[in-house]
Amino acid sequence: MASKVINQIAILTPKQGRFDDLAAEVANLSQKVQKNEPGTLVYYAYADAKREEIIIVERYADQAALDKHSASQYYQDLVKKAPELLGKPLELKVGHELLQKSAQVVRV
Repeated sequence: MASKVINQIAILTPKQGRFDDLAAEVANLSQKVQKNEPGTLVYYAYADAKREEIIIVERYADQAALDKHSASQYYQDLVKKAPELLGKPLELKVGHELLQKSAQVVRV
């Protein structure tokens, strides 16, 4: 039986000189996700070593949780701002199943 869990990695490449602006928007988004989306199991962002990309790691309990996230006003606000912040289209990688015999390591 296929897992209902949805794992995503979003890779955002800011326009030249807009890294800090994009990082602030993503930080704001992540705080709202934490406060409003119990079906979002994992959501955090980090910058690559050269500060050329922002990577968002996401895990949703199911399609309904992902749909709620995508429909949220705060996510839609970022989508509207994306053309002025992103240097190229968002790259999204999606998966469901964990690799066979892979362990989930969560330490908080």
